[in-house]
Amino acid sequence: MDLKPLQFGSVTVDFPVLLAPMAGYTDAAMRTLCLEQGAGAVYTELTSAEGIRRDSQNTFAALKTAGGEHPIAGHIFGRDPEAMAEAAKYVEQTGQFDWIDLNCGCPVKKVVSRGAGAALLKDLPTLGKMISRVRKAVSLPLSVKTRIGFNQDTADHLDIAHTVEESGADMIAVHARLAKNFHGGDPDYEKLGEMKQLLNIPILGNGGVQSLEDAERMVRISGVDGVMIGRGAIGNPWIFDSIRRGGTDACDTVRPASIGLQEKREMMAEHLRRLVELNEKKQEISARAKRYTAEEAACIQFRTHIPYYVKGLFGKKQLLMKLARLMTVGAIMEEIDRLVEKNQSCEAR
Repeated sequence: MDLKPLQFGSVTVDFPVLLAPMAGYTDAAMRTLCLEQGAGAVYTELTSAEGIRRDSQNTFAALKTAGGEHPIAGHIFGRDPEAMAEAAKYVEQTGQFDWIDLNCGCPVKKVVSRGAGAALLKDLPTLGKMISRVRKAVSLPLSVKTRIGFNQDTADHLDIAHTVEESGADMIAVHARLAKNFHGGDPDYEKLGEMKQLLNIPILGNGGVQSLEDAERMVRISGVDGVMIGRGAIGNPWIFDSIRRGGTDACDTVRPASIGLQEKREMMAEHLRRLVELNEKKQEISARAKRYTAEEAACIQFRTHIPYYVKGLFGKKQLLMKLARLMTVGAIMEEIDRLVEKNQSCEAR
């Protein structure tokens, strides 16, 4: 796929296929795996500006990086321009991030009900004020993650694009679906193309990319400057390497099923190991009483990833039904090994 390096502000992304920010998924464990598999850049999880303002330990933990994670954006959300400016200053002062990203597209009810995320698409003056205020508060490059609109009755994609650029953002990433549709329906790559024609700043396309072919189709139709991959990377960090290589071997469809069983098993083991390590570091910096050990917390967090890793495998239902009772790495890997052995036996027949 023919994509040029992405440049905005002081940031250069040599390979502009990026891992999208996803709450509950894109912690340092997943980010580092995706970077090693070729992701051009990564974002932190959704991080509350009000949480930063209130010195929330959970919020600070969401901004914890593993070190060496570059390029990386600190991804924050909120509605109040002053709170967002304060949060952006904090993110910049940590010295961990290459740029700051504002979430203006999350459709989840608890975010929208606060007037944040996608709710800002119903109030473009506030959206513009927030971007402008953050732009004045920090020197790091600034980007905005948004959607083509909230619903059919609110501001359209071109008004959103104009507001983001005129308010001072250096780059925009757009999920090509309305917020009301969440992840349902076909993404509208034509609207991405219209935004690309209007904008002078770079635009990333997001939504519906599960394979090399999807990424190529998005770029061909819209002409976007880069591709952002979210759910397509869960349980499938190999997607970045395959797109980077242009699909030159058996993994070119970038489907988890095309990855060898043993390779998949080793990736799950490594993902779990990194989650344990991440939770150990989090518990070291928190004075709060611990409900779970670092290993137990890692096992709970990994439950959201396992269904994607084992997608398409014979007998996966038995593993998934046991997940709530598996609270050690050894117990999880024992069940995964049983599943791998069962599928290897099927392949050998």
